[in-house]
This record gives sequence, C-alpha cells and structure tokens, in this order.
Amino acid sequence: MNLFLIDIDGALVNSEKIDWACYSQAVKDVLGIEMDMDLSNYTNLTDAGVLDAIIVHHGVTASRSLVHRQVETRYIALINEELHSHPDFVSAIQGAQDFLLELRSRKDTHIAVATGGWESAAKLKLRAVGIDLSDVTFTSSSDALSRTEIMALAAFRAKQDSGYTFERRIVFGHGERNKYASQELGYEYVEVGASTGNHTHIPNLAHYQAVLSRLSLH
Repeated sequence: MNLFLIDIDGALVNSEKIDWACYSQAVKDVLGIEMDMDLSNYTNLTDAGVLDAIIVHHGVTASRSLVHRQVETRYIALINEELHSHPDFVSAIQGAQDFLLELRSRKDTHIAVATGGWESAAKLKLRAVGIDLSDVTFTSSSDALSRTEIMALAAFRAKQDSGYTFERRIVFGHGERNKYASQELGYEYVEVGASTGNHTHIPNLAHYQAVLSRLSLH
C-alpha cells in the first residue's frame, strides 16, 4: 500500500488571493496587531504556528485557546465574505478532481490530507470548489503547529484508519516548507505548481499520469 499525503493550498485549491489578506485582517480585527507579512520570518508557516508567533512576539497575555478561537472565527467570516463577493478568487487546481478520482480507484492507495491551514478554513475552501474529502484521513493546523508534525500525524492516522503499513509515503504539495518537511520525514515529494528545486514536479494535477509513471505507479 502507498500513502498519498496531499496538501490543500496550492496543491488542490488556489486561494492565494484571499488567504493571507483575510488572515492578517482577522489578526488586526481581534488583536489590533499589524502582522509581519514577510512569511519567511515565521518558523511554522501554518495557521496556528503563525498566530502563536504573533502572540509571543507581541506579548499577548489573553488565553491562547481563546485568541486562536477568536482569530479563526473572524478569519472564516472574512473568507466567507470574499467568497460571496469574489467567488472566482478561490478555484480548484486544474486536474484536481480527476486526480482524486484516480487515487480513489486504486487498490494500492490510501489518501490523507495534511494541510497547514486550520481545519475549518481548509474544508471551507474545499467546499467552495466542490471537492468532497469527507471520507479521507484529515490532519491540519488544528492538530499540530508544524508541517512536519502535521504530515507525521496524518501518516499515523492513515495507518489507524486503513489498518495498513505503507510501503511508500508520497506528498503532493506546494512550496519550500512542504518540501523540507517531506525531506525531514523521509517522504517522497511531488511539487505542484512552480518548481522550487530538484525534485519531482508537475505544473498542475492535470499531469498526474506523468508523475505516477515517474513514481513507477502505473
């Protein structure tokens, strides 16, 4: 059995026009803080990880769980407002539906989501583009702070859900942070979108057959 670990932002869904704009506005609305938009400054570039860094840097003394809940709630409200005004700002990555259908049809494959977004935000964006992953192992920034922890937890949950021990763990993601987390865990990595280095790469999921062939998964 093979485990396919799939990120959402940039891999299944393109929502970059609203993601950090809504997130930073939620932080400002709840905490009155202008967040640093140089994302390279955050050790854990996940929804929970960034907020924890902001809380520490600005000495926020309110309950962490309360702050997270309030910012997440405001973030979801802002995303909903954007989806109502600009539904085209969130779209499925080309080929995403066919790719998921292919993986679901394979007898040698289990699918798990490993996303750096909060679960509520990730599922909202999936619903917006008509992707149903309700039957899939799901791990998010609501469960762990770092991408490495999220991926490792997704693999653990997938083993529990399926009862299988996986011969290969293959990550489909976007961005340097996903690549480094995959390398840290010893997982194979496929970059979806613009290439960021020497590894397996596809411009979008419409090319999934070519990458499955390269991975010797015909």
